[in-house]
Amino acid sequence: MEDLDQVIAQIRGGEPDLYRRIVEDYEGPVRAVIAAMVPDPNLTADLTQEVFVIAYQHLASYQPGTNFVAWLRAIARNVAQNERRRWYRRHALEERYQTEVSQQVEAHVDRIVDELPEDLLNSVQDCVTHIEGKARLLLDGFYYQKHSVNDLARQLRISAGSVKVILHRARHAVGSCLQKKRQHHG
Repeated sequence: MEDLDQVIAQIRGGEPDLYRRIVEDYEGPVRAVIAAMVPDPNLTADLTQEVFVIAYQHLASYQPGTNFVAWLRAIARNVAQNERRRWYRRHALEERYQTEVSQQVEAHVDRIVDELPEDLLNSVQDCVTHIEGKARLLLDGFYYQKHSVNDLARQLRISAGSVKVILHRARHAVGSCLQKKRQHHG
């Protein structure tokens, strides 16, 4: 950009449309900072946009004659650090609660299974055998081999979110199968 400080002065003076030029010229360095610091690459585009919104809102605090790219990168680092903290906090809570729920369920599973009629257990096993592909691998890995969602995600090279979605759909399919069997026999 020819004279960055002059363009910033024009933006401050009431020509906000010129800010688009700044975004176009400096998006690369901002995107690189965000991508390097944030654990989820899917957040890079949104966080890059957030950086430019914050920079625009605080353009009056930029000191002409100083390093604009350094100023912009500092904003990007702050945005990325905040998001990284949120991301780790959110995932730590998910893991903690998932573990607690699993422990509560496992404490009662044996008793519940012992109380179920034999034909229901056979029906469940039959319904599970009709599930195919990744869903079958995930059902087996999660429920029978006791692997965590994250372990399964790494093994299958998919995201933990995808594992959860596939498991949810597989459970739904097993439930629908059991419901059909009940209607057929009931």
